[in-house]
Amino acid sequence: MPTPEGFKAPFRYNQHYHVLFRSIDGVPLFKNDKERMFFLQKWNRFISMIAELWAYCLLDNHTHFIIKTKIEEEVLTRLRQLNPEQTTKAIDGYLKTPSEEIFRSIMERQVNSFLVSYTNTYNNYIQRKGGLFQQPFRRLFISDEAHLQQAIIYTHANAQKHGLVTHFSEHRWHSYYSILNHDTDFINAAAVLEFFGGKHNFEQVHKQQIDYFYGQKQFYSSFE
Repeated sequence: MPTPEGFKAPFRYNQHYHVLFRSIDGVPLFKNDKERMFFLQKWNRFISMIAELWAYCLLDNHTHFIIKTKIEEEVLTRLRQLNPEQTTKAIDGYLKTPSEEIFRSIMERQVNSFLVSYTNTYNNYIQRKGGLFQQPFRRLFISDEAHLQQAIIYTHANAQKHGLVTHFSEHRWHSYYSILNHDTDFINAAAVLEFFGGKHNFEQVHKQQIDYFYGQKQFYSSFE
């Protein structure tokens, strides 16, 4: 089934997106915690220079990321710091003539390179061949603050939504506790807490919305 156009949102500067990576035929993406950490480290390596991570959740056969693309000046600064072996023709072209159109191409290529890199390591380790992730990857433009709040909470609650845990807090591989602990290894925790109006509000809004939606079985997203 073709991916709906709404799930192929073009990347623009300084905007939030909800990005979903799903495996082909439900193949497990991770066999252990070491591989989950490796996945996040790969993401950081390929994407951190052009977008920051606001929330994530890793499940067995799919992952959710809430990201914010950087402004043009910051993208240029970070890309100029790359070693020659880290650049691509698209990046070289962007550095010569920056434009949002080229940035969009770089963003898509970097995400796809991240997925290919993880797939190659995964396949080499278990002597597997072929793709691992559904293509194209899905990304949804986050249109306003209400949507952003819902997307972050939805991401943290995803394991509970799928019935994998009784309460979202039991799931280990999401960014909820990293944000509370101001852990900056992968997440821009300070920006997320500022958006929610502080640590207390961050906790309270999560509790209220998750209790409400799951208690009444209303929590829904076509993104899964």
